[in-house]
Amino acid sequence: MASTSRAPADPARPAPAPPRGRTDLLSPALVVAGQSAFLVVLSALAPRFFWFDDAIRQFGPAMWWLGRRQEAGQPPLMDPELGMAGNFTADMQYGVLDPLHWVLQAAAARFDDLVVWSWVYGGVTTTALALGVLALLRQHGVRRSLAVPGALGASTSGFLLWFGSSWWPLLLSLAVLPWLWVGLRSRGAVGVVVTGLATWALLTSGNPYVLPFALVLIAALLVERGREAGSVRALVRDRDVLGRAAACVGGLLAGLPTLLTMVQTSAVTARQGADPLVGNAGYAVTNFLDVVLAGPTLLGQTNAWVGSIGLVPAMGAMVVAVPLLVLVDWRRAVGAPGVVPAALLWVSAVVATQLPTTVLLFRYPLRYLVVVQVAVTVLAVLAVSAAPRLTRGRLLGAAAVVALQVVVSLFRAPGLWEAHVLGGAVVALGLLAAVALLRGAPAARAAAVVLVVAALLAPLTGVLAMRALEARADRIAGQPEDDMLFRGLYRGDGLGRTVESYRERSVAVDEATTVVTFGVDEAEMWDAGVMSGNGNLLADLRPGFGSHAVWQEALDQHWCRGFLGFTCGDPAALLETATGTDLAWVDLLSSDEVLLDERAPQAVLDHFAQGWTPQGQEGRWLRYGREDGLPGRVTAADGVELEQEGWVTDVARRGQPMDAYTVTTGASPGEVVLRTTWWPGLRAAVDGEPVPVDALDGAVLRVEVPAGVDAGRLEVSYAPVGAVLLVPLTAAGLLLVAAGAVTAGLRRRGRDGAAA
Repeated sequence: MASTSRAPADPARPAPAPPRGRTDLLSPALVVAGQSAFLVVLSALAPRFFWFDDAIRQFGPAMWWLGRRQEAGQPPLMDPELGMAGNFTADMQYGVLDPLHWVLQAAAARFDDLVVWSWVYGGVTTTALALGVLALLRQHGVRRSLAVPGALGASTSGFLLWFGSSWWPLLLSLAVLPWLWVGLRSRGAVGVVVTGLATWALLTSGNPYVLPFALVLIAALLVERGREAGSVRALVRDRDVLGRAAACVGGLLAGLPTLLTMVQTSAVTARQGADPLVGNAGYAVTNFLDVVLAGPTLLGQTNAWVGSIGLVPAMGAMVVAVPLLVLVDWRRAVGAPGVVPAALLWVSAVVATQLPTTVLLFRYPLRYLVVVQVAVTVLAVLAVSAAPRLTRGRLLGAAAVVALQVVVSLFRAPGLWEAHVLGGAVVALGLLAAVALLRGAPAARAAAVVLVVAALLAPLTGVLAMRALEARADRIAGQPEDDMLFRGLYRGDGLGRTVESYRERSVAVDEATTVVTFGVDEAEMWDAGVMSGNGNLLADLRPGFGSHAVWQEALDQHWCRGFLGFTCGDPAALLETATGTDLAWVDLLSSDEVLLDERAPQAVLDHFAQGWTPQGQEGRWLRYGREDGLPGRVTAADGVELEQEGWVTDVARRGQPMDAYTVTTGASPGEVVLRTTWWPGLRAAVDGEPVPVDALDGAVLRVEVPAGVDAGRLEVSYAPVGAVLLVPLTAAGLLLVAAGAVTAGLRRRGRDGAAA
């Protein structure tokens, strides 16, 4: 078949990178401008796009509160007044043992309007991703006209936007991943520093699902560098390689406090297990064809027999990424730098999306889509830049891919046919522009502009589709149409956006009061004055619960709480007597002030009416108090006298006690039980001397006080392994990164001297 290509004389050779000594400022300026324009339009179409679901319930409030509670730049490690959700070190998503996260927390604390902060966070992370992909593509010699739309396409891909806007750690981790690649492929001291910081940030990003792909990337790049070096011996003697190896190890050391503590606390935590029948519930396992096609309006339906996740256009990659794969001469492309690593990254991520619902600690393979979409964008741009093949057959094949994207999108959601046709038109327009660029057409500059516009229009097409879907849902439900987006997850309609609005709405502010919920309808909670998950932190109400992705397994047997903190399970468990005490579990685990839901079962209502002192009613909440003669968080004591004066309770901080009491014992040892959830790393001391601690029924802290103590000072602290090793490991990591930078810098200086 005759070729219609008018490519340059050597199309296999990528466009040269900017000459050394010259900085390409135009490309990043264009990316920042394009990303900013996209975010401005997105904010007009969806003002709360980055403030919904887990951003509202978990990450936003916690980040703000941790920033407000910082001392000497460090956040608290634990707040026992949040129950099992109060151990922030048990969930790496909070980053309380990561100095990089401390900066984000301090920044969040400066905002009183959390919607504004959500746009700052979303804008910074997506722009950092775009700049990272741009740097990667330009590093590999991709011309600006393809690198800029490629970067913008990666930073506006479907899963990143539609699920990252809820799951903030996803945004942070993907912002870092391309910079790790850039650092590993660069030469010289700066690249070593980038490698070390990226490794550190990736490990502590809070998204463990990206870590296996970082290992795939490192292995692929190591093989690629080995091919370039010519032998294994030459590779291991290369100062650049040694410098980057040191940087990776240094980044690992800096990230270890977070990881080690997560491992330590996992001894008492639980997560969702695999399906007991066939080993795969099928939930959040995406259709393979949908994953590969990556159409801009393709909805992310999963197995509807057990539920679907988010009818949102989460499948889309960069507008022309998949069609461009057809226009590549793969025999030549595999020899180009970066192509094989990108291909391995893409293939491994595609395969991972087909895993069972739960594999070890990892669940919901839908999450791997974000790596698929960024990897296929990088792969397509690198490969087509290195080895384009623009024959008539290839062009027809690319057009067929566009048509298939539209057809499959129509099959999945025929009710949105207008959006699918519009999305297909945008992809076709982008493909025409890309072909014009690859051919070196006279109108190449105009084609470059069109490709950028198409890259930004494609995700906006999905946004418009969700506005149409919301209107359709309103009509079906017989409700007035609104201007909201159909999100598929909790939107938080009607919730406030400022700290002041939360304080005005909350049933209590600036206090630790256990809230006992029953029969919760989340839509009612804003009006009821008790928020779901971590939302109460914005009013500084610590209600004995919060949002949690992992739970303390033993405690959950006595007071079951769902992932948003609301009471679940059999309420009779709350009224069972705690082992070794004469108290019901609900009494042992509650503060001296309780807000009881008036919808509680009658047995629970009777229990509080008989054993606690009524203090009035606030809306649906019955307020009760107790005078048990025990100070602070102590809810049971045997053989120990505790003074009512001079006691202290606070959040747990590194190197500081969180509880202090004056205690006296007789001739025999005694014990005190605190309502503090049991975690490995809890310690106690009397007058500075360590005393034994353990867990009552595995659930809460029990402290043994020695005999013969006269007005001794009992202090309780939390010192997980990561907090103990934070300073030495971080310092060692940074020193190792610096040593790697010096090593690589000496090689660069020696090579430059030889060249001179």
